Amino acid sequence: MISPMRILNTWIDCQRLRERCLEVEWRLGFVLKRDVWLVPTFNGGGTDRIFLAQTRRYPAKTLACVRMSCPWRDNRIPEQHVARVQLSAPRRIARESRVYERLAPMQITPALIARGDTFLANQFLPWPRASEVLRKTPATLWRILPKALEAVRKMHDHGVVHLDLNCGNLLVSPDLSEVAIIDFEYAPLKDMTAFDQQRFDFLRLAHNVLKRRRGRDAAFREPDRFVDLFAQFAPESGFGLPDPLNPVGFSRVLENDAIASGLQHLFGSFEFSPFDITRQ
Repeated sequence: MISPMRILNTWIDCQRLRERCLEVEWRLGFVLKRDVWLVPTFNGGGTDRIFLAQTRRYPAKTLACVRMSCPWRDNRIPEQHVARVQLSAPRRIARESRVYERLAPMQITPALIARGDTFLANQFLPWPRASEVLRKTPATLWRILPKALEAVRKMHDHGVVHLDLNCGNLLVSPDLSEVAIIDFEYAPLKDMTAFDQQRFDFLRLAHNVLKRRRGRDAAFREPDRFVDLFAQFAPESGFGLPDPLNPVGFSRVLENDAIASGLQHLFGSFEFSPFDITRQ
């Protein structure tokens, strides 16, 4: 059930974005050669608002998913010990657009339809998020996770890192045979190696999958199976033993000894700083 506060915040954002929405509707209508309008969703979009571009004629057909920046939310807060940086709205949209153009031909992401300084529009995939599927049926972890890890490895092979890999950013086909990655809102730190960035992606995904009411129980029952799946797609460092990685951002992997040991064998040791490890 959607909370009244979320409904109110959505309505307020839509009022403040009214002029921008009209402009985007016009531009998408020109690109898609259809009369469209933007229908707000209640999905979280971080600093952005997510809309569906639909035809105006009945029955309505969804043609694209639109991410639109909200200037009043564009507050970038520096994060410590995390392998990523938050981008301003124009840079974020530019990065996401480049990523979709690069990865869509490999069917790793939805296709890019259009972009502007304040928005981007992607192909609409009527697929649920992995978080929804796992919440309803945790046992599907063993079908979803291999597809997700395969998509992540392909993404890395094409020179892209995500840096916020969570189950809400993975779309799963109804038959669980495909996974698409969305929402590339962060950029990597310049002073981190590609291996550090890639292992953060894998560990961040493991952390999120191990959330309660997702895949935690299934993974804890078969920790070796969980680690073995990551072993199939783990990157090679190429530089001997990598430096320890601070576990801020993926602390749940430490809650099971077998999983923690197995993932450290794959990705290198984790350091423990004097700072508290926050579970994100």
